[in-house]
Amino acid sequence: MPTPGKQTYTPTSDLSNLAKLMPQSDLPTPDGQLKYVLLGLGTQNYTCTGSPDAAPGTTGATATLYDIGTQLNNDAMAKWKIPSISPLALSLSTFPIALDWSLKSQGYSNMVGHHFFASVNGANTPTFALDQLATPYPMAQVGKLNETAAPASACPGLQGEGTIKWLYLMDTKGISKGGIDTVYRLETAGGAAPTTCQGQPASFEVKYAAQYWIFGPKK
Repeated sequence: MPTPGKQTYTPTSDLSNLAKLMPQSDLPTPDGQLKYVLLGLGTQNYTCTGSPDAAPGTTGATATLYDIGTQLNNDAMAKWKIPSISPLALSLSTFPIALDWSLKSQGYSNMVGHHFFASVNGANTPTFALDQLATPYPMAQVGKLNETAAPASACPGLQGEGTIKWLYLMDTKGISKGGIDTVYRLETAGGAAPTTCQGQPASFEVKYAAQYWIFGPKK
């Protein structure tokens, strides 16, 4: 698990404006309070240990999480910016200086945590640790309850590999902390595995970007 940071940055606590602009999908409608909207930039992680004709397995994902909700909440152009954030970040992910400049210029450069998979009672569990916020920091450990294909217009990735699905994840075991327990993975770009393991190494990564809309119980 990443080491907590000592940053003093505090995201806005009121995302009521942005909540009205949540991307529409076939996923269940949220019934909690929107707490964070984060840009995740990282890799989807796959394995190929069997037949070349078999589909790759997955070991999860790792990503750095940036706060975009605070800036978007009072941005009159937010509705039009939301679909463009993930593709732009992914396109710049191989150019760190350009990516840093882009995030800073848009007000999205505050890194607030990490997404990874952790073993919880023997289960590989999607984890969202906002470990760069003040301690004790919020952490959602969730499981997938629903999924839907990304829109046909979604960015297919750096090599045209395809786009990972949109997800609805929720903590059904009461193991999250800090007032967050539900995560929607939306506005995905890239990250999809090839259809088969033909020509692939035993383990490999595919770059992706996504937005994570994180909810908790209403106050």
